[in-house]
Amino acid sequence: MNRRTLVCPACRTCFCKATAYKESFWEKAPQTMWDRAIAERCAVFDPPANPPPASVERPLVLVVDDEPDIRRVAHLAISTLGYGVVLGRDALEGLDLASRYQPDLVLTDALMPKVDGREMCSRLKSDPATSGLKIVIMTAIYTAARYRSEAFRDFHADDYLSKPLEFRELRAVLARHLGAPALR
Repeated sequence: MNRRTLVCPACRTCFCKATAYKESFWEKAPQTMWDRAIAERCAVFDPPANPPPASVERPLVLVVDDEPDIRRVAHLAISTLGYGVVLGRDALEGLDLASRYQPDLVLTDALMPKVDGREMCSRLKSDPATSGLKIVIMTAIYTAARYRSEAFRDFHADDYLSKPLEFRELRAVLARHLGAPALR
């Protein structure tokens, strides 16, 4: 049974890797949980509109990825953890959003059409208005140590995540760079 699970609303932890617990949880799960899991899996992600820059929650994370499923998972996880979220579909939109919103952290895909996330990172770090942003590059392809080193050395990334995103790793990266979000 290798089913991805929803984030528990009570403890806000994911049990995707806790195989025995996950299996026993789903064996005893009420039908409403099954219905919710199926609906979540089948739903087309219709991202919320980005709020006006003056009304975003802080700390704010800008997620830039050309894959709607990654944006959906990241938005759900990050907002569940209590951080504000703004979404961008590509690096050009990400550059614009970073300039307008001044997020506390940018989480970007490494490979995207036209301008990739690594180049976006380099541009943001070289612009005095955005050079202080924390930038985390995520990738499913460039997972070898040499690519990680290149991201830090050549593109000036602050951190690196592998896809598929693991909830625990994402939570650790956000806490490391942003601290705990304010309680709502």
